[in-house]
Amino acid sequence: MTNKEVIFKNLFQGTIYGPGSQYVSSVVYDSREAEEGDAFVCIAGEKHDGHLFIEQAIQNGANTIIGSESEKLHMYSTFYNHISFICVPETRTALAQLASTIYDSPSNSLYTIGVTGTNGKTTVSSFLYSLLNDLRMRTGSLGTAGIWDDEKKTEFKQTVPTTPEAPDIHRVLHYFRKREMNAAIIESTSIAIEQKRLATIHFDVAVHTNLTPEHLEFHGTMEAYKQAKMKLFDQSKSAIVNADDPQMAEELIRSFKGTLITYGIEEPADISAKEIRTTMEGTSFTLRLFGKDYHMHAPIFGTYNVSNFLAAVAVCCQMGYSAEQILSVVSTIKSPEGRFQIVENDAPFQIVLDYAHTPDALFHILSAVRHIPYRNLIVMITGVGLRDPKKRPLMAEVAEGMADEIVVSVDQPGHADRQEVVNDVLKGFKEPAASQIHSVLHREEAIHYAFDLAESGDLVLLTGIGFGGYQVIGDEKVPYSEMQVIEDYFENFFCNKQALCES
Repeated sequence: MTNKEVIFKNLFQGTIYGPGSQYVSSVVYDSREAEEGDAFVCIAGEKHDGHLFIEQAIQNGANTIIGSESEKLHMYSTFYNHISFICVPETRTALAQLASTIYDSPSNSLYTIGVTGTNGKTTVSSFLYSLLNDLRMRTGSLGTAGIWDDEKKTEFKQTVPTTPEAPDIHRVLHYFRKREMNAAIIESTSIAIEQKRLATIHFDVAVHTNLTPEHLEFHGTMEAYKQAKMKLFDQSKSAIVNADDPQMAEELIRSFKGTLITYGIEEPADISAKEIRTTMEGTSFTLRLFGKDYHMHAPIFGTYNVSNFLAAVAVCCQMGYSAEQILSVVSTIKSPEGRFQIVENDAPFQIVLDYAHTPDALFHILSAVRHIPYRNLIVMITGVGLRDPKKRPLMAEVAEGMADEIVVSVDQPGHADRQEVVNDVLKGFKEPAASQIHSVLHREEAIHYAFDLAESGDLVLLTGIGFGGYQVIGDEKVPYSEMQVIEDYFENFFCNKQALCES
């Protein structure tokens, strides 16, 4: 815990009621977590406004309150004259500014890499984390796969699925700096960018993967979604751009003022790949780096992951690593959990897990598994209760005709009715009542159902938000383990299935 004197007029443009400085231990945005000497920043959450919890924060020991409701802050200052109340125009920006200040601007001492895009953020981050650490650049990562230092996954609590809130980011970066690490990779979602969680970080590199419809329940339009992601590049010295992305690449290439490297497979680019061949052992291809070819093999799967690999290579090049240095560590590159994850067990059929929960991601994983030999392909797809309902039928449109059996289920239902979510997905099929289309409302049961359909030599592809440790049901994050669900099937049900087949 820190204990830093903060002189508020040097940090904020706003009105100060009470003392002009305080020794601040930490900054919080949840009044329940406030402790003695903390600053509490009132931000609007999904359901509640932080201004409603000022009293609770004070009772828990907060000595500084930052908000945007002047009359309320002034009123509280008449009762608590030893506490500082600061009225600012925008509390989320203030949250990021104060967090950075308290932790002594840790991002300034690290090589910072922001990765944004609809799909591929986690895979690019994982590939890059693996490459840089193997190149002896001690690197940490913050994102959907968790918070990792240069050696292992840490115990830092992650309050949101991908990009943490500003105080959590700076707390982690402060920890990285104390460990004398060199670099940090931050998955940068459009919502996080809009909510100013990254406001005080001046990135050394920003990476663009792609742009397809997602989070429209938050942004409203595709243009607003794109412009949110574009903002990341306004705070970066250099850019890595996917030339194959028709939605965002052209505008980025035209407007970005710093150093820029392009990568791609279909369109001309500084870094590209051709002659791509995928097997169960990985992918072979010719890597072209700034006009020079290198024939290589990497333990990655699918053309879309070759693109993600190119993004990671581009960052390494921007950091000054040579082709020979990069290629020397490719053989040990690691993919993140739940991304084309092949399950190793004794089942007579193959099981692959993938996080695909957007139509674009689903198309890419279905295209990738077609290069793997199998008898029949059984695919589980899901509708996400917490996301834009318009996306649900698109999942069916993508899957139809690409699998022998399709099981439809639900992820992260929240308060949505599971049957309605499934019905939305089914609307995307030309023949929703076809015998090869099955509906199962709960993910666990849907997985077991898919396994029941499988026979020797088949491939079962389980897609959706199955990893991450929980499912959002109502307002609760209910613990969930995909691997445990799989293990339960083979411990409790598979033997019975075999016995029935043999009888």
